[in-house]
Amino acid sequence: MRKQSFGLMLIALLAGCSSHLSPLDSPISASDIKAQTFTYTELSDKQKVLWEKARRHIISTYGKSQPILRVENESNGTLLGKGLVQWKKSSSSDSTYCYSEYDIRFMTRDHKARLQLTLLPGVPAKSECDDWVLPSQYGYEQILDKFTVMSDDLDSVLRRTQ
Repeated sequence: MRKQSFGLMLIALLAGCSSHLSPLDSPISASDIKAQTFTYTELSDKQKVLWEKARRHIISTYGKSQPILRVENESNGTLLGKGLVQWKKSSSSDSTYCYSEYDIRFMTRDHKARLQLTLLPGVPAKSECDDWVLPSQYGYEQILDKFTVMSDDLDSVLRRTQ
């Protein structure tokens, strides 16, 4: 009986160690970060209207502090800013939630627009993950999914007729 208990404890210990070392739970490298670019074509509005729709959407969706629009150039059809995105370190139920910043670049011309979102290395003040300059692979996949949802929402707004 004692040998069985020791064997079970050893198996549990090894299983715990192996699950902790999962590649999905390890931080990504800076070379893994790719700008996510979303292009919207065949839009019915002109540049000025599209720019205003995007600006209103970003401000109303994320509030005044998140994201922060640093450049708002209506004549060039550009919006530049930073956002904050939440991600979970691993799939385990007790995993910590962390935050990362990302760059926002929105450009529009008559009847078309482009949104580019790029994850930024670093630990924002709001994050509880001081030692995680970049997310885990698991966290990065969550961020990319959130970027796609953001793009889909913006696409709906840009296509909406007033």
